[in-house]
Amino acid sequence: MGQSGTPQVVSLALVDEPRHQLRETIDSEALGELADDIAVNGLLQPVGLRGPDSAGRYEIIWGHRRFLAMQSLGRSELPAIVYPPGTEPLLLAVSENLQRRDLNPVEEARVVQRLIEAGQPASGIARLLRRSLHWVGQRAALLKIPEDVQAAVADGVVKLGCALALGDVDHDDYRRSLIAECARTGATVQTVQLWVAHYQADRDRIISNRMVVAEIASRREAWKYYVPCDGCGLDREYTDTTGLRFCSGCLDEIAATLAERAARLAAGVAPAAG
Repeated sequence: MGQSGTPQVVSLALVDEPRHQLRETIDSEALGELADDIAVNGLLQPVGLRGPDSAGRYEIIWGHRRFLAMQSLGRSELPAIVYPPGTEPLLLAVSENLQRRDLNPVEEARVVQRLIEAGQPASGIARLLRRSLHWVGQRAALLKIPEDVQAAVADGVVKLGCALALGDVDHDDYRRSLIAECARTGATVQTVQLWVAHYQADRDRIISNRMVVAEIASRREAWKYYVPCDGCGLDREYTDTTGLRFCSGCLDEIAATLAERAARLAAGVAPAAG
């Protein structure tokens, strides 16, 4: 990513769309809104191009939506940052899009896959993309799970951690029912992992059709993930609890306050206010 680009204004007629797009889909409604914004406020961020090639043409590195919006407005010139023709576009495009959090997890996964195919080790990808090894590993794993789960992640209805757990469900109908339930309830990763554990326990019967999906789905409400409450000590559903973190000084203060209240109650004295 060391090459620097030069700000220029390029004839839009000389610009070609990217040969390898990072973005899986382009929302036509969002593109229309972007065009409306550019019509009012102008193009606030230039696109990234490489070129010119031997034919005098340029290829988009990043800013494909901005290019399409300018094209729809009938503009003839395109403000751009231009890189030399031999520039590797992938890393520049990834850097620009990831820094703006402009890709969904599936699109990020395809970027990671392309870097893997180019011979980059996981540690090198993490360094290039300024992400953790865990981040890289999750994206690499995402493309190995069924496409219906990938689609749910791309649409934003299932969290990435939940999707990776759902990837272990190899019964199509049952997996689809879990995807729908996950989207409906906003289930946590722990809850989805519990669902998958129950599926795996009953898998043989499901696969042999001795237990139908609808029967198992009807029992799912009974499958809860419980943890002991730090206050009352009773088991509570995980989604009804929250994690708290205190320093040792605050913990001592809380313990002293609770001890004082307990002593007042034992002595028949009303606890102090607050």
